[in-house]
Amino acid sequence: MSIRLSQEDFDKLTGILSQHSEWQNTQGRSDFLADVFAGSPRRADILTQLNLEGNPRGTAIRVIQKLADFGQDEAGREVLGILINKLLAYIGGGAEADYLRDLFSRYPFTTQPVASRGVAGWHGKETEGGVAEKIIGENTLRDIYVLEVLLDSARAVVRINGPDGLGTGFLIADNLLITNNHVIGDAKCAAKCSFEFNYQLNRKGVALPIRTAKFAKRGLFYTSAMADSNANAAELDYTVVQLTDVPKDVSPLTLGAAPIPRDSRLVIIQHPGGDYKKISLQNNFVEYVDEFVVQYTTSTEPGSSGSPVINESFEIVAIHHAGGNLSEPATKRRYLRNEGIRASAILNDLKKNAPKIYQRAAR
Repeated sequence: MSIRLSQEDFDKLTGILSQHSEWQNTQGRSDFLADVFAGSPRRADILTQLNLEGNPRGTAIRVIQKLADFGQDEAGREVLGILINKLLAYIGGGAEADYLRDLFSRYPFTTQPVASRGVAGWHGKETEGGVAEKIIGENTLRDIYVLEVLLDSARAVVRINGPDGLGTGFLIADNLLITNNHVIGDAKCAAKCSFEFNYQLNRKGVALPIRTAKFAKRGLFYTSAMADSNANAAELDYTVVQLTDVPKDVSPLTLGAAPIPRDSRLVIIQHPGGDYKKISLQNNFVEYVDEFVVQYTTSTEPGSSGSPVINESFEIVAIHHAGGNLSEPATKRRYLRNEGIRASAILNDLKKNAPKIYQRAAR
């Protein structure tokens, strides 16, 4: 199908896109759209149809019309909705972001899958020219190397056993670990914690030998308090500590500043409830993003605080810190979601307030 916007919505969306900072010249438009459709199975088909020459408003009109006419790149997903999601990720909050979210409630950018039409009576006796394979609803096919990359990433995730309970953290440099402020609030607490690598089961369901690191008492330490309500520039609920006795064969993860589109997927590697290391791969969609936080449906439990939140390009885009009936910062409405602090906000804070840590973490 294709999307038919009202004239008012078409004009307003055109205005938002034409004013976007990356839309002011041809190269910027090309780079922006390459990012928008980087994960699309029909990326080449979409991009080759778009004429990006001309003034910002004229090209915005042409692109929005072409994407509306293009329809879906996979079952149940309109390509125009992908563009709007990306704009929303860049804008974050405010009136324009609220308007873009409202479009998703008024237009079927994510529709019911149609793959099952004409297959209702199928009992496995199709002819040679009939049904062979189908994408049923969402395309869940992934390259097998995804599992290898996530297993490598998981090595940097540790269980934190502290005086006030259990949590999760992960390496962001050779001997620097990040977690939440509400897991480790000060250096005194850090000194009483053990940082347990390999707290997990092997493929036979047998526990691996734990490798324990400790807080380096004269090492680097920095923390940002947890806000009473929504996170802000001064209260980001994270702590960075320097460790000793870190296993030599563990590679740190890199905090990133990548955009986080709404409806994209986020994976979390964690120690839920202080249990053996686990990964949440399903039902893990982004529901809200702004400058400081991202809210998602990815499963977590108490003890998961401080876990790395990973996008589909394997970038660490947030640090998980809360869950429950959370307030959405832009609307103040409450939803049952989980929430992470954006890595981009943490990097900005480190750059300003802890430059020695920033130099090592911003690789």
